[in-house]
Amino acid sequence: MSNDIDFSDKKTDIAIIGVSIRLPSVRNVEQFWDFIKNGEEVLSDVSGLNEESLKGNSGNRRQFIQTNSNIQGIEYFDNSFFNINASEASWMDPQHRLFLELAWEALESAGYADSGRRDITGVYAGVYANYYSMFHLLPHLNNAQAAMNLQIQIASEKDHVATMTAYKLGLTGPTLNIQSACSSSLAAVHMACESLLTYSSDMMVCGAATLSIPQLAGYEYQDNGLLSSDGHLRAFDASATGTIYSDGAGCVVLKRFTEAWEDGDTIYGVIKGSAINNDGSQKAGFAAPSVNGQIEVIERAMMVAGIRPDQIGYLEAHGTGTPMGDSMELEALHEVFGKSTSESAFCSLGSAKSNFGHTGPAAGVIGLIKTVMALKEKILPPAINIEIPNDRLATGSSPFYLNPIPLEWHANSSRYAGVSSFGLGGTNVHVIVEEPPKAISSAPVRKSMLYVVSAKTPEALRRHKDEIQTALNSVSDKHLADAAYTLQTGRKVFEHRGFFIASTNDRLSNLKETKFYTNKSKDVVPNLQFNFPDLTEEMGNNDIRRVREDPQFHEDWTEVEKRVSQALQPEFVLIDAAAWDDIQAALSTFIMQIVISRMWRRMGISPSFYEGRGAGLYAAAAESGWLKLEDAAYLYVCYVQARRLKVTDQEAWVDRYHGRTAKLNVGFPPGSLVWTAANPREDQSQVDWGEQFGSELLLQFLDDSLQTILSNEQSSEIVKLVVGPSPSISGVDIPETSQVTETAAEDIWDRINYCLGWLWIEGYPINWPAYYGQEKRLRIPLPTYPFERVRCWVEPELDREFNAAAKPAAEQVPLAPLKLSAAELTGYKEPRSGTERVLVHIWEKHLGVTPIGIQDNFYELGGNSLLAASLNANVNEIFNVDIGLEVFLGHQSIEELAEVIESFFMESIPLKGG
Repeated sequence: MSNDIDFSDKKTDIAIIGVSIRLPSVRNVEQFWDFIKNGEEVLSDVSGLNEESLKGNSGNRRQFIQTNSNIQGIEYFDNSFFNINASEASWMDPQHRLFLELAWEALESAGYADSGRRDITGVYAGVYANYYSMFHLLPHLNNAQAAMNLQIQIASEKDHVATMTAYKLGLTGPTLNIQSACSSSLAAVHMACESLLTYSSDMMVCGAATLSIPQLAGYEYQDNGLLSSDGHLRAFDASATGTIYSDGAGCVVLKRFTEAWEDGDTIYGVIKGSAINNDGSQKAGFAAPSVNGQIEVIERAMMVAGIRPDQIGYLEAHGTGTPMGDSMELEALHEVFGKSTSESAFCSLGSAKSNFGHTGPAAGVIGLIKTVMALKEKILPPAINIEIPNDRLATGSSPFYLNPIPLEWHANSSRYAGVSSFGLGGTNVHVIVEEPPKAISSAPVRKSMLYVVSAKTPEALRRHKDEIQTALNSVSDKHLADAAYTLQTGRKVFEHRGFFIASTNDRLSNLKETKFYTNKSKDVVPNLQFNFPDLTEEMGNNDIRRVREDPQFHEDWTEVEKRVSQALQPEFVLIDAAAWDDIQAALSTFIMQIVISRMWRRMGISPSFYEGRGAGLYAAAAESGWLKLEDAAYLYVCYVQARRLKVTDQEAWVDRYHGRTAKLNVGFPPGSLVWTAANPREDQSQVDWGEQFGSELLLQFLDDSLQTILSNEQSSEIVKLVVGPSPSISGVDIPETSQVTETAAEDIWDRINYCLGWLWIEGYPINWPAYYGQEKRLRIPLPTYPFERVRCWVEPELDREFNAAAKPAAEQVPLAPLKLSAAELTGYKEPRSGTERVLVHIWEKHLGVTPIGIQDNFYELGGNSLLAASLNANVNEIFNVDIGLEVFLGHQSIEELAEVIESFFMESIPLKGG
């Protein structure tokens, strides 16, 4: 990475390292930026709206204006991904669910969704009013029990959006719900910057979500109201008549700039400074804006950032499209900019609301995302729906202009932009953002890349793999290693895993044909054995050269070679100086196995057992700790020389071998075992004899009782990794020739990647940073998790008759249980008695899952303490018993609970109501 960054003025800078967004017709940041850059008005496009919503909105209203202002499919949610049972998911405010998804996507975008995070990450978030609870849930609560009421309150209350996100994602930093109406999300960004600068956190997830319920594809226009008269939001246009409210959600991940730069994070933009204030009573009414409040907050943000108004090249305004709001905002902006410069038309002005509408609490963060994308791409986005600019912009002397098309953003120095968000009630926020510096990663050591992918289900794994492979087509060659690194270190690892190997020469056609290896990781990882084969007859100089090309290999090789040579040269030169060159050549194989073994252990692959065969026995003894490196090397030389020489010359080497072994003090290292495989033969040739004496002599140091630990019956439970220039795993078909590289020098890395991929999908933890050694890798944006959403929705009580006619039969039940798939029914045990059948019905009703078997665990089905209280109360009522909650929690299956209930009765169980 380039290090030509002056950090002296960066100490208070905050980096935006992850982004996620959801808007009508927009699923990700790339789609969002395309709409913005191309100047498209999403609000006006009603072609994608379903007929039902369009019919249901018109009625007999005088002037209903259709708009594309809804995020479609808000009733669907991947509750299983977040370990939320179906009933609880149906009670959750859809805005909470949406923000939860976006928070996860933003962390994946940043490359910090891995479960091994040690940083302190917090959440500041806000949502719009919970109309879902009002229209959909409250009518169902008349007869609900207290525990269920509390559970619904937690799932739907506005106060819990941030804390629920922190709970579900395992985030331990400061977590607050931020509510200041339309400025909520940008207020969250400002406060998150303060948290980072005071070191209360290391990263912050912040943003907001807005959903309108009931979802109407438009609105009824009223004269002299706040809403647009023609279905278009015309921010800063002379003929603007009003705003349009819309669904929307956005999320950003923030981090101190210096740490983000050093960690190789993708930096979308740099927050130089921000400010927040309130209008107080300096305005006409509570809902009215204040020019003075806006002036003060913009000036203060610039002062904190150390930026002058004439340095600002783009300003993302609040820009609601109301005549009074736009006029007052323009007055405040001209006051601030006019104090410092008389230049005109140097700052482009815009508002994302013209494209997507006013998204309430989410508006500020959506404007921020638009701005950082403009800075990152160096493009000034067009201002749309402008026929004649506002009078204040048409004087010819204004610092601001409205560009009708996307323009290349030219600048003599760094580019800066401002973002405003003003909330109803007077809370104003302004943020100054700088373009990101360009980070450069180091060239990869190897061309062969290992890409790992995981998911919670096989289908999600397949989809995720396809999306990743498609995305790799647009990744430049220099960032392919960064993509692999991001997947390895920045994503949470799930039980269904897969990997594929590709190189800088692969593109979509090749990637689609690339073999994708998959498996479900085991709950208990099998013991691993390092197998050191006898390589003296097959190892060549070319193999050794290939191994030593890697910088980390070369460093390890140099260290081991120096240590061994310093120990052995004085002894062997005195014995046979002429043979020293041959001895050094022979030692290369020994050193190579030692270095490869250390490579695997450095990457986190640590064996439980070691096996050595023939000459490989000595490297195994050294690596396991049975012998010192120098002693193992000495015995290795004696052994190899005895095999190579004539019978008449062997005795001297055998005597040296015996002499050295007599001096050894070998103990058994805790937690390690050398398993040697002596294979005596009746017909002893010279080589066989050499193999035999080496094995027998080393076996003298093993306790006889340890030899049975690895029996033939147990060998199938052990994964064997061959330590050599052609790494392999027992039982795994690894290609003999490289599929992804051009030169033979890369063959070993292909095989290492295949072995590493297989070990990863088996569940072995990998030290990925060690895999890259001294390489400087970046975390880059890649496709996020493919959520598998199911319908989690409670129909409004008042619309039940309409719902019955409009919805499929399977969706008419207010809390329809989630049906398990055939794969999830493995081990299902059906109820055998009346007690168990009643309990199954109660559990399915409360947990929202069907069918439930009598041996299924309450907590594994998504249960929690609050649901337990509600379910237990229901069980006591139905069976007329008094089972304490502690007893219930101690019997977590229907089978166990039925035994407890039946113990209360000598005869048949009375059920309430018959």
